[in-house]
Amino acid sequence: MNNLLGYLGPKGTYSEETALRYSADTHLKPKPYPSFEQIFAAVEKKEIPQAVIPVENSLQGSVNLTFDLFAKDRPVKIRGELLLKIRHCLMARPGQKVMQIEEVYSHPQALAQCRLYLDQNMPQAARIPASSTAEAAEFVARDKNKALIASDRTARLYSLEVLREDIQDKSPNVTRFLLIGLSDKPPTGSDKTSLLISLQDRPGSLYSALGIFARHDLNLTKIEPRPARETLGKYIFFLDIEGHRKEKKVEQALAELKKTTLFVKVLGSYPLARQTFL
Repeated sequence: MNNLLGYLGPKGTYSEETALRYSADTHLKPKPYPSFEQIFAAVEKKEIPQAVIPVENSLQGSVNLTFDLFAKDRPVKIRGELLLKIRHCLMARPGQKVMQIEEVYSHPQALAQCRLYLDQNMPQAARIPASSTAEAAEFVARDKNKALIASDRTARLYSLEVLREDIQDKSPNVTRFLLIGLSDKPPTGSDKTSLLISLQDRPGSLYSALGIFARHDLNLTKIEPRPARETLGKYIFFLDIEGHRKEKKVEQALAELKKTTLFVKVLGSYPLARQTFL
């Protein structure tokens, strides 16, 4: 199999930065894709052995599209997690001043993560969402009185001048990325398991399901509801628990969970992230 590592492109995105930092230790070659759907498809078709995709941010919460793709009937598994510290910079064509800026471009998540700075320091500037920070960079580089929120690496790639650094609302600002492939990882003794469950339509069904983890002394670290896309009010739930699916108490909990839910899908077991890329 090849040594490619997929990520959401184009160059200059935080996804690329995560891929570059991860590949530095693994000797993989980052390859950009224009959408999450195409990343998943490339993994399924074995065009690439693995890829990195964002799943949640400490300030703005979950990336819903990632969860929606996992909810589909596909063989992709989670095999790792990576944490990237996000440091947003305000940048523009060389020679621009902050008060000259009439429009600020970035991905909607980045704009939201810098709302307080923009409110207090740039009330005159309209906020324009873009599909990626890199796409916005190409546009800002061609015109004056426009600015971009992105990483300092993006400024270097597109010959932009950094006007302000670290403008995110709070620090630390960390984005969690998932490493996906066609298989998960064997137990390491310090692992996490991600699940997708659908509940029966009866009172107390969520309470009953979550109680299973408590009885088996398993720490539930995340629960994320998403519309089941069937009828209004119908939800599926994404869960993260500490432990590997091959550990006895996790196996027992999953077996019990399957008896009280409509279905349980194990998305993968993988090592807990112990390092944050700075």
